[in-house]
Amino acid sequence: MYLAGWAASAGALATLVLIIRLLRFGERRTTPPGGARSPAPDTALDFGLLRSVSLIGDLAFARDVRDRLRHNGVRATLATGHDGMVRVLVFADEYDHARLLLAP
Repeated sequence: MYLAGWAASAGALATLVLIIRLLRFGERRTTPPGGARSPAPDTALDFGLLRSVSLIGDLAFARDVRDRLRHNGVRATLATGHDGMVRVLVFADEYDHARLLLAP
């Protein structure tokens, strides 16, 4: 009897571990194979009320762009992503005005 209690406990523990592993691997399968990314860089990132108006590889240049927007009355900030790219962010209601200011 003593051994049966230990065996039942080990079986229950193994069952729980199996269920947890299945749930964890099931979540991973919901992503596209090969870690495919979405084509637009802003769709995977959520900045709340802010929208990305420009994606720049150089932090100093991104600061210059942000300062140019601020000088023209657009509230702007910077966000650096995991990819090393710097995004210039503005509020949604100022997005069109910021795009016009940054147009060549």
